[in-house]
Order: sequence, then C-alpha cells, then structure tokens
Amino acid sequence: MIKLPLLFLLTLFNIAQIYCQANCSAVKTDLEPINDLGNKISAFTQKMGGLYPNGSNYIPEDHKASGMALAAQVTCLDPSGKADPEQGKIVWLSIGMSNCTQETQRFIPLANAHPGKNPRLQFVDGAQGGQTAQVISAPWHPNYQNFWNTVQNRLSSAGVSAQQVQVIWLKEANQAGNTPPFVHYDSLVVQFRRIARELKTRFPNVKLCYVASRISGRYASTNLNPEPYAYLTGWAVKQLIEDQILEDPELSFEGPNAKSPWLSWGIYMWSDGDIPQKSNPDIFYSCPTDFTNDGVHPSNAGAQKVARLLLHFFTSDSTCTPWFLGNSCQISNLNSALEKQVIVEIFPNPTNEVLNIQMCDQTLSCASIQLFDLHGQCVLSTDLLNKLSLQLPVSDLANGIYYCVVQSKEFGPICQKVCIQH
Repeated sequence: MIKLPLLFLLTLFNIAQIYCQANCSAVKTDLEPINDLGNKISAFTQKMGGLYPNGSNYIPEDHKASGMALAAQVTCLDPSGKADPEQGKIVWLSIGMSNCTQETQRFIPLANAHPGKNPRLQFVDGAQGGQTAQVISAPWHPNYQNFWNTVQNRLSSAGVSAQQVQVIWLKEANQAGNTPPFVHYDSLVVQFRRIARELKTRFPNVKLCYVASRISGRYASTNLNPEPYAYLTGWAVKQLIEDQILEDPELSFEGPNAKSPWLSWGIYMWSDGDIPQKSNPDIFYSCPTDFTNDGVHPSNAGAQKVARLLLHFFTSDSTCTPWFLGNSCQISNLNSALEKQVIVEIFPNPTNEVLNIQMCDQTLSCASIQLFDLHGQCVLSTDLLNKLSLQLPVSDLANGIYYCVVQSKEFGPICQKVCIQH
C-alpha cells in the first residue's frame, strides 16, 4: 500500500530534476554586451552602449577624480566610526542576492590570501539568497527588515560595526516571473536608486560602492532570471551610475548631505553564454560547467571565475588600490623599519629582464623575496642569503602587474607593485 505513493513521489522528484537542468542547448541570444556596443545603439534596448555616458567604457575623468579622492580618505575606523590608526578596520561589505553571496564566498579567501592585501581590510558577506532588489529597497516588504538585520548580525559576528563600512560591492537583481522585460528594467532602476540611498543611511561612513551586473541567463531553465532579464540588469546598473555622473541630486555623494556613496562599475559580467565579451575575453560562461542545475546560479567553478575577475579588479583599479593594497593604517614593524631609515629599493620599474632588490640596511640581509601575480600565485621565490642585493630574472614572465614582497624576521612584509613589460 505504501510503495505506490512513494514511487509516485520519486517519479515527480526525478521529473523536477530533469526540468531544472540547465538548458545547455539554448541558442545564442544575439544580444550584445554593453561594453562591446560602444557608441552604437542597441537594437534591443534602443539605448546607446558603453558602460559610461557617451558610449565610453572609461569612467569620466571628473567622476574618476572624485572616486580617487574618496579612496584616499578611506582610513581605519573604530566601531564608533572615529579614525583609529592603532586598532581600526576598513570594512568591505557585499550586498545582494544569492549569486552575490556565492561569488563573495569565493572571493573572500582569494582576497585574504593576496600578498599585497591591506592587513587592516576586513571582508564581510552581507548578501543573502532570495533577497532581491525588490525586497531590500522597500521598507514595506515583509522581508526587508530581516535582510538588514541579518547584515547587521554578520557585521557584529565579524567583530566590526556599520560605522566601519567604507566600501560596498553591490550585486542585485529581481525575479523575472511574468513581468514584461522593460517594466522589469524600469523597476530595477528605481530600486537601485533606493538601495544607493539606503546604503548611505545605514553605513554613514561608506564612500565607495562598486556595482556589478548579473552573469549570463542564456541557459536558464526556470523563469527566475532568464534572458533578456539578466541582460537588462546590466542596463539598469548603467542607468544608475549614469544618473549620478549627470549629478542627480538624489544620488549626490559629496559633502555633509550626501545621499549615496560614489558609484561605479565593479564589474560588468554579462556575456551571451559561452560567447566571450570582445572587450574582456575572460568573461564567458560555459554550460553546464559554470552553472548549477537551474542555469541561473553559478556553480563552484562559475563563482570561482567571478572571484578571480573581482580580485583582478580590486587589485588594479585606481580607486581601489589606495585602500585594498599596502599597509594603510598599519602601525607595525614596517613603520619601525621606516623610522630606522631602512630602505628597500626595487628597480627598474617597469622592467623586462631583471628586477633588482637592493637593501640599504644590514638588518634586512636575510630577507626572503617572493613575486606574486594578480591572482595571488607565487611565480618566483628566493632569499638574499645574507646579501644586500639580488637580481630576480623576470624575462620568462608574462607582461602585467606583479607584487614583490620582501620578508624579514625583524620587520615583516614590505610590498611593492611592479610592472613587467617586454
């Protein structure tokens, strides 16, 4: 008597599993990434491409200068939000939905392992599954308060406060459902604007907010976020950032009455499935490798891909490097070394053949030296063997940015960014 219902339930479960498999046979959408459009008009949205105004993929100089000025102000704060060079922290916080937390959880270990990472920088994942832009932007939504309470609890569990949050990575979206695509887009723009103001209210010392798009929805097997909804999410981010650049007073980011953090891309991750972006060939998503069963959420491999892209962004963007890299606010043995006029010279920079490491103090003569790429991988390692100088051969390394880390028992790590150009 009991076997028939059980068999029936198992059959339904198997059907559901089959139904929810990523649709890897989905044909290309023929939608063009925003950054590949440039100043062309999208046939789908009837809007000009380019990540920034006027069809450009480059941030306008005035807006960039404002971002760099704010990045230079990021400093170590105590839990009350006051500057504290002795014990203070710089908090990086993610805000968003399921994809955001999946990718953040892969990004944090990579970032913490990076040799050039500022030791006072602390990462907290505030993103939560199912918590869409519609939820977190609307005080009248039944899950609104729960989302923000959870963010606060995660900050507290990490031993930091809302007043210490100065940098946010935002990645949000909405479920598509049966909403017409451009109604969906219009709603997202309004909700993104609300979220920007919410961030400034809840985190009064936040200065910088980097906004990301969704990854591809081409292989979606449900109506959670298929195409063209995933594609339109990127256009909503573009509109949000452009509104601030065009000085919308509701998105002002300067002065005592600022209503929003400074906004920019961080990063545009949409591609037409496995077709790479022309502007950034590293951005593409293979099916099923980069997706879970629904074709919407990233698999472990997909999330790891995003994490690597994020690490490259935060270690190379000019508005990120002042606070992400180095020893900002670190009262440590390095400062003691500087007080003793211990000098480490690393030259030439850029270089193509060798990198010279010159110690100007005998106390650093037994230091070890490591060279790391932007993904945190050690590509060269040696020690000085009680010498004051050494030449590292770099002719076999690819062009790019690297981090030279000089370690000593007495003074700890000293990190310098170097460029290899053949």
